[in-house]
Amino acid sequence: MRRILLVEPDYRSKFPPLGLMRIATYHKAQGDAVTFVRGRDANQRSRRWHRIYVASLFTWELPRTVKTVHYYRQSVSNPMDIVVGGIGATLMPDYVRNSADCTVVTGLLDSRNKLERGSPILECEVPDYSMLDRVEFRYSPTDAYFLKATKGCVHKCKFCAVPKLEPDYKRYRHLRSQVNQTVLRHGELQHMVLLDNNVLAHPDIGLIVNQIRDLGFGYGAKHNDRLRYVDFNQGIDARIIAQNPAVVRLISSINLSPARLAFDTMRVEDSYRRGVELMAQAGFRDFTNYMLYNYTDTPEDFHTRLQVNMELAETYGVSITGFPMRYVPIDDVSRRYVSPRWKWRYLRGIRCILLATRGLVGTNPDFVQGAFGRTYEEFIEIVSMPDRYIIFRSDNKDHGAHAWRRQYRKLGASERLELMDILDELNRRPRERGRLMRESGRYRAILRHYYPAH
Repeated sequence: MRRILLVEPDYRSKFPPLGLMRIATYHKAQGDAVTFVRGRDANQRSRRWHRIYVASLFTWELPRTVKTVHYYRQSVSNPMDIVVGGIGATLMPDYVRNSADCTVVTGLLDSRNKLERGSPILECEVPDYSMLDRVEFRYSPTDAYFLKATKGCVHKCKFCAVPKLEPDYKRYRHLRSQVNQTVLRHGELQHMVLLDNNVLAHPDIGLIVNQIRDLGFGYGAKHNDRLRYVDFNQGIDARIIAQNPAVVRLISSINLSPARLAFDTMRVEDSYRRGVELMAQAGFRDFTNYMLYNYTDTPEDFHTRLQVNMELAETYGVSITGFPMRYVPIDDVSRRYVSPRWKWRYLRGIRCILLATRGLVGTNPDFVQGAFGRTYEEFIEIVSMPDRYIIFRSDNKDHGAHAWRRQYRKLGASERLELMDILDELNRRPRERGRLMRESGRYRAILRHYYPAH
């Protein structure tokens, strides 16, 4: 019997680590003793393990993953007995190999002998849901099947990692077999989360939806006297809905909630508007829609999309919660990328606004206009403000914000852009901040609002 340690680094994570959960199922079937932890655990570090698996998520979290590998190095006899896999390791394997002595497994566990000699295809293994009960951290949603009906995506968007992670779009496995095997091992669960990247694009979407309905997730279905929900978590394609309205009638036959669409660029505005219209007419009332920014868009583009959501919500009497997602290149390990069309201060300002909303943007007109401005000009002024003036704007006693606003409004358009460039440099060169501020000339007074310590 081998001692196996599964480690998810302590990065922010919503969903449970399905890769580790499948590895747990495999090793338990081998008779191995399996332990799961999050982050750096001193008790587990002090023990000796035959093998340690470390997960990775986004590439900008790879430094944390590498730090975790170093932390557990003393817990194995051979550094190659620490195995790193997952999204980040697949996208940037050389970064991991060059930063730590370990074994890197890339891609899906979709072939034999990939995990070790004699190991089967593990991507079809039932995840070990029981291992999550051994950590205090709680993933969301709880009590749900995590399933996939398809792999890949029909689109090859340059900003997306899916073409590298799952290059071929195809049917994956029947949902019925996945659910039945889970029930057999872990009992019946309440909800269903589909992690497909573009499930509506598959020619068998009718069969997939019928399976969902037959598995007990039809419209209005309950379990334990509670409604059961189906979440197409990676979103559904508004372009497909606009081209094929019959798809809406199909998905309205299951407990799909919330409805997730993507409004990543103004180029898809017509399809997006049509998608919301058709789904609202079919009875959908709750939308949570992804909004990419800091890619090829502009700040004005982003603000316009917020206004479109607010307009659609009012027109059709629905709730549209925007979920802004800042673009980061898939080979970035710092999350500091700033698109040529954006300014660092604007991105920082949006982050400050979202702090109060936990990353979500509703469509209440008073809220949206208060948080992001009624006009594009107001939006730019808000996101240009120092952090504390944005976060505590409701505090009318903050005279500093009024002083900043008077100084900012005296600047011309080109001077405001120059101020943003200075702030970008101050952010990138913190050790030289004092000198740079002394040399900032006419901007020195307004810069003290951002860095009062200097």
